[in-house]
Amino acid sequence: MMTEDDIPRLSCTEQEFVYAFRKEGFLSPFIDEAVPAVVRQHAEWFAHAASLNRAGLAALYRRENEVVGLSSHHPISLATRMIWRALSAFQGAIILYQRGMAPEGDTLSRSIYEIAFWLGFIDCDPEAARRAFINDECKSQKARAKYYLEQYRDGAYQPNPDMEDQLRQRIADLDSKIIRADTVSIQDAAKRGGLYSYYDAYKHLSAGSAHNSLNSLHRYLKRNQDGSYDGHIIGPDPDSLAEALPVLCIGLGVALSMFCTIVAIDGNEAELHALLIHTDTMRKEQRDAGGGVSTIV
Repeated sequence: MMTEDDIPRLSCTEQEFVYAFRKEGFLSPFIDEAVPAVVRQHAEWFAHAASLNRAGLAALYRRENEVVGLSSHHPISLATRMIWRALSAFQGAIILYQRGMAPEGDTLSRSIYEIAFWLGFIDCDPEAARRAFINDECKSQKARAKYYLEQYRDGAYQPNPDMEDQLRQRIADLDSKIIRADTVSIQDAAKRGGLYSYYDAYKHLSAGSAHNSLNSLHRYLKRNQDGSYDGHIIGPDPDSLAEALPVLCIGLGVALSMFCTIVAIDGNEAELHALLIHTDTMRKEQRDAGGGVSTIV
């Protein structure tokens, strides 16, 4: 709940803020002025997220040279690039959350859980995970090639017999490399990586943010006490960050834990380990106080 200190200190009136938002949405120049108030409302979690980000980057840079001499498909090489992506997604989510863009940030949070599941899979069975990752890429490339070939067949592209022959050959080559046994869904990766207890958070994020579904669109409806609807809810949503920030930090924590296990080096990660424990402590205190209970994380 917002206090008087949480009220944005703007260079415009509330009416001007609303008008600017209706005209420019989150590109309104007044949105940046509201950031300090959003951050103050969730100061402890934003500060913790900043510390976790710094510790995660430090852990990555200490391991960056471990990929030297390895192939791009080596589990350590894959894990290193995955954690780069997870940290970038984390930073992007924080930028969005600072502006009260909860569903947009949640979409990036969801991608971090995907990465964590793959890292867990790599940790438990690196060779199987490597094969599955390559297999998934072959399926993706085959689907793209089939699409382009369909466009030629349907007349969307100018006829090009040579290119069409190349696409047919490409599809055949990729099809020969796809192995059914190596096809792994994100749910399978979570199970095989020993992280299935976090899959609920992933599904929660998927339903509310990443997919164009009735559930994800439902949040924009203004609901009356009698259950009817009266207009739409738009604009910054800082209240949702009470749930979003902990879920985001937990996801990155899991990904970092898996990465540091896969790419083991001499010395410990005392600072990072302490932050991960503190994440759990903060989440427990939040739930004990009656907040942040929409997922099992």
